[in-house]
Amino acid sequence: MSIATVGEHLIHYEALGRGQPVIFLHGWAGSWRYWLSTMQALSHRFRTYAVDLVGFGDSAKPRQGADSVYRLERYVELVQGWMDHLGIARAHFIGHTMGAMVAIRLALQQPDRVQRILAVGYPVSLEIPKGILGPAGIGILAERLSRLAQEYPEVQREHLRADPEAIGFGLEEALRRQEALREWLHLVDCPLLLVYGRRDPLIPPPLFLNGGLDTSARLVVLEEGRHFPMLDLPAVFQRLAEDFLTLPDPSQITLKEEWRRRFR
Repeated sequence: MSIATVGEHLIHYEALGRGQPVIFLHGWAGSWRYWLSTMQALSHRFRTYAVDLVGFGDSAKPRQGADSVYRLERYVELVQGWMDHLGIARAHFIGHTMGAMVAIRLALQQPDRVQRILAVGYPVSLEIPKGILGPAGIGILAERLSRLAQEYPEVQREHLRADPEAIGFGLEEALRRQEALREWLHLVDCPLLLVYGRRDPLIPPPLFLNGGLDTSARLVVLEEGRHFPMLDLPAVFQRLAEDFLTLPDPSQITLKEEWRRRFR
């Protein structure tokens, strides 16, 4: 276990391997732990780091000021501060849901610090009953997220340890920023791969990307994947991640047919 002090907060992280840095950022459920198998798979070529955001895992859970700490912009500041603490000038990022939001926002604010982003379940579309927003919508999303977490040992224990306020604020920001989240895809300048599970009951793949959105982002949909495709299809996900991070031209990334045959 490694701990860094960023401002007044303790940030827990784990690290494996040697090489260029790859930073893993978890989403609204769980912690660094559901990245472990992917970290191990990439550690032969990269120095992999997985961070517990404030409010999750073994990082600080503030008793006061949660409404200002558990916010996207603050998470971006904390990740940047953590990178400064470790002397990481530039890195690849792999982020899930909220973690993907943090990575993309960091790339917009500090483009020189972000090399490539693999964004899993970037929440430009959320599966809630039409017209239900605000606290009711957040409650529906939180309930579905809790049910999904129970299906994965790597997620369930850590999800129960998370500060419920951190989960709630994270979901609220995803709902409130739907238009901004789409707009950011136009603005990101680094290579960006969006990965979704076709069977995700919380975040469906965005149809508008297939319709020709003016963005350089690449879209890959894993047909058998759900909300945690890195756990549903670990071999496929790990191969996809390694190819994306190592191809000279990451825009040429594809979900190869032989992967489908081999891992079906």
